[in-house]
Formats: sequence, C-alpha cells, structure tokens
Amino acid sequence: MVKKQKKLAELISALPDARLRGDGTLPITSVTADSRQAGPGALFVAVHGTGGDGHGYLAQAVAAGCRAVVHQKALADYLDDEGLGALAASVQVGRTRPAPALLARELNDRPDTRLTCAGVTGTNGKTTVSFLLREMLNRLDGPCGLLGTIRYDDGQQSEPAPLTTPGGPVFYHWLGRMVDHGCRSAAMEISSHALDQGRTAGLQLGVAILTNLGRDHLDYHADMADYLRAKARILDLLRPGAAVVLNRADSHLATLDLKGRPCVGFDARPGAAPRQERDVALRRAHLGLDGTRLELTHAGRELTLESPLVGTFNVENLLAAFAAGVALGHGPEQVARALAGVRQVPGRMERFLLPSGGMAVVDYAHTHDALEAVLGACDTLSDGRLLVVFGCGGDRDRGKRPLMAQATARHADGVWITSDNPRSEDPGTICEDIAAAYRKVTDARADRMEMIVDRTAAIEDALAAAGAGDIVVVAGKGHEDYQLVGDRVLHLDDREIIRHWIRRQG
Repeated sequence: MVKKQKKLAELISALPDARLRGDGTLPITSVTADSRQAGPGALFVAVHGTGGDGHGYLAQAVAAGCRAVVHQKALADYLDDEGLGALAASVQVGRTRPAPALLARELNDRPDTRLTCAGVTGTNGKTTVSFLLREMLNRLDGPCGLLGTIRYDDGQQSEPAPLTTPGGPVFYHWLGRMVDHGCRSAAMEISSHALDQGRTAGLQLGVAILTNLGRDHLDYHADMADYLRAKARILDLLRPGAAVVLNRADSHLATLDLKGRPCVGFDARPGAAPRQERDVALRRAHLGLDGTRLELTHAGRELTLESPLVGTFNVENLLAAFAAGVALGHGPEQVARALAGVRQVPGRMERFLLPSGGMAVVDYAHTHDALEAVLGACDTLSDGRLLVVFGCGGDRDRGKRPLMAQATARHADGVWITSDNPRSEDPGTICEDIAAAYRKVTDARADRMEMIVDRTAAIEDALAAAGAGDIVVVAGKGHEDYQLVGDRVLHLDDREIIRHWIRRQG
C-alpha cells in the first residue's frame, strides 16, 4: 500500500481555525496524538482532553523527530529553546480534541466520501447489527469493510480490534484501506466514548442506527442524560438527506431531538403500529433453537424475514439492520434475502451442543439489560433448566453488580458467579459483591448458587451440571480471548474452554 503524504498547509485546511507558523510545505506522512508513535514525517497533535493533556508530551514528540506539531496552548510553556528551534512549523487551534481525526481524514483523502458508511451506536446490539449490515451490504452493494468490537476488516485483511472505535488516525487509516481494497461501503460501531472524544470527527454517514439505550459506561459519563447526549452526537455525522434509524420502543431514544433528520423507525413489539409509513414494525415472531422467522410491515406491505440467529433480542437487531437497508435505498425483499444468509456472529448467542443433550451459549452480555435480554431469550427456547455463568469487570461502574445479580435471579435455575476482567480489583471481592446482592433477592428462582473465582473451573462445573434440554449461558466476554488481571493480559476464551471440555467428554 502506498504511504500517504501531503504538505502541511494542505493538510491543515481541514482545521477551521488553524494558525500556521513556519514551513507549510513540510511533507507529512502520518498524524498521531501518541508521542510514542511520533517521529520524522509525523504531525503530532497535543490533545487537551478530560483524560489528560498531550501538551505535556510535546517535548518527547519533538525529541523523537517530529518537526511539526498542532497545539492549543502556548508552546513556550512546554518546549525549551532547543525544542522550539527543532520545529519547522507549528499550528495553533482553538480545540485540539477533534484535530487528529480531521487531519487523518484529510491525509487519507476523505475516504468516507467514497464509501457508504453505516454507523451503529447504542448500549446493546452494536456488534450484531454491524455484522448484519456488513454481510447484507456485501450481498447488495459489493465489498463492505467493518470496524467494531470484534475486528477491523478492510475487505482483504482482518485484525482483532483493540477498541470498539479506534482513535481518529487509526479510524481513517482503516477507511482509507477499505477504499484502496475496493470496498464500496463500511459498517462501523461508534461508541459513546468515540463520539464524546471526537474520534470520528468529520465523518459523513449514509445512515446512523441507534439500537437502544441502557445503563453503561457511567464510570465515564456523568449520568444517563450525559450518556444520551454523547450518543446523540452521531446525528451530527449524517450526510445531508441521510436518515437515522431509531428504536421506537426505547423510552430514552423517544426523547431524542432528531434535528429534522429523516427517520426510519423500527419496533420489535409484536403488533405495534408503525408511526410513519417508512417504519418497520413486527407483526409476529416465530422463535426456535434453529432460527427466527419474522412477519413484518413496511411501507404498507407485509413481508417475511428469516434468519439463523436465535433469541428474542435478535429480533430487535434484525429489524434495525432491515430498517438500515431500506433507509439506504435497497428494496425490502432484497434486504430480507440478504439478511437471511447471515450466519452466527462470533461471541453473540454463539451455540455449542453438549454431549448431555443440552446446549451452551456464549454471549458478550456485560450490562444488566443485555444479560436480562439473553437470559429471557434462552428461557423461551427450551423447557429445560437455565444455568448461568457470569461476573463483572473490575475498575468499572460498580452499580451494575447488584443489577446483574438481580437479572440472573429472575431467570436462572443455577448460577455460577465467577471472574470477568478484574483489572486492578481483587476478583474474589468482585464475586463477593455480586453474591451479596444475589442473596438479597428474596424470590430468586435458582436452587443452586456457586461462587468459583477461576473462570475456567466455573464454566466446566456448570457444563458438567447440564442435562438434556438444559441451556448453559456463559456471559460477559463473548468473542474476547483474554482476561485482564492486574497489569497482565492472560489468554482466556470462553468458547475454547467449552470446546475443550466437550472433546474431553469423548
């Protein structure tokens, strides 16, 4: 792949209030806000944000060979005479936070303008909906790239994703790769953190999908109102005339100001009447372990959508993807056919048949409403017992722990509380917090509650307890193949544990 290069003056045309001092002809080959990635040819942006101040790393960037920087504060407060003398150019702006994305977009020749970009945000369902969109658009419009929680894919190469939505330079680098590799569209998850931090600044979306809004990331956002405001920023990324796809059944999203944007709503409540002609409404759902069949109403017509995906909450995901397809101008029958061919999404209701005649289900559900949805869905799929293995992450919103415990208490016949990603917290203490909340639920359905901190041991114990017709839900990590313990990243994959256990049973 040819390395991108532009003159500094050309590059900073993307910044509305840029004040250039020095050599505007300086060639720039990369943009970064990380001084560890700085070097000759790089343009370092000193981002001033809530999590830190990049101005404190200006000296390291210049020492590494950067000859141009973008800054918000006075350079003389951070660089000595030698550092100032090493610079060939500097660019001052009013706010540096959106600058890395805007500059990277320009360096990569505005790749979003040559792609049909579909952005998905919401608390739950982002990954499944983005996978559905990617596969649907592959079938309807040619190669489609993917950026999301599980992986980044440019149409030819795929890599595990370190973040749901990467920082601006990485984000636009991948979009540029998609264009270079012949993609016509891109499906992407856009997190609330990314929207708040301007990681996707400048992006032009062909459609924005808001799946739902529940409690999550309140360790970052001040409250639910702040969380909604962050999610709503996706509307500012829509191209003129582009539509927003909205979950009509979500009470939080019902308060959202759409700013005059055209809307295609979807509603997964059976029998709900469409509010507008373009809305997608569910007439009837037929759910089973072998898949899902939906009877829909759209634009005054009735049609059927079939999918191998299972679970009540996947009804919502399928409707969101269908609504996005028609919002992009594709025919409803073509959209339904394309979605019917999408197979299992990694780590999302991923199923494994057990030797006992039961089934294990691995899902990423790590919020109480996601866990409630997964357990509620599995509860309707079998007459056997529902057994659950779950934990909660450390150094995150502790208010979720009792809510997760209550969700399992309402649905599970057997509960195994275990470690998730404890990070710097003691995993045993996290498990005790969950167990204490669980014991306070007076009408808990389970007749068995185990606390096994070792996640592998907990999963294997639950699998051994499953009989014919039982479902074991292993929740919280989904596609992840690691566990964060202190400052270590340990290999751990729920799906691998299940496969190994099944093989050992002969």
